[in-house]
Amino acid sequence: MKTTTLVTTILLALFFSNLSFADETIVMIRHGEKPEAGLGQLNCQGLNRSLALPEVLRKKFDMPSAIFAPNPGTQKNDRGTPYNYIRPLATIEPTAISLGMPVNTQFGLDDIDALQTALLSPAYANATVFVAWEHRLAEEAARKILATNNGAPTTVPTWESSDFDSIYIVKVTIDPQGKRIASFSIDKQGLNHLPSSCPQ
Repeated sequence: MKTTTLVTTILLALFFSNLSFADETIVMIRHGEKPEAGLGQLNCQGLNRSLALPEVLRKKFDMPSAIFAPNPGTQKNDRGTPYNYIRPLATIEPTAISLGMPVNTQFGLDDIDALQTALLSPAYANATVFVAWEHRLAEEAARKILATNNGAPTTVPTWESSDFDSIYIVKVTIDPQGKRIASFSIDKQGLNHLPSSCPQ
């Protein structure tokens, strides 16, 4: 009887231990560098960043289960003129191609609440997800995820307009009681050194 009880206790401990490691990692990057006129587009340095990004992300993170970028049909007022906003998609597209994956662009640029709902769906409870977005909205999304999942939104710093290199990382863990706990960290791509001329 004691042996049976001990085995049951061990199995339950292992079960709940596994539950506590139900971790989702949301990897947020900003689009690459942009031209002076905006144009909704990358400049040559941003293009070089996008081409170097697949190797960086593969080394730092697990294979993603999904990749998100805003709908490129969304127009953004760029330097006073509205353009279709393709920068985030153009930045993450080489990564998606290298991984043989699609990019989910169903959400508009400002649809942060809908994006958050998708990111926190049960399908990604044990997954890594890449998100390429506009930096202020990515910052807002990170804060919202922490605020609504027992995290500390004040740990998310302002994403400076001159910073194209940061990686904002939100990890969402489900504890043994089924409670979500979100935490935040920052990494760097290490790609600020790339040339400003386009590849030939």
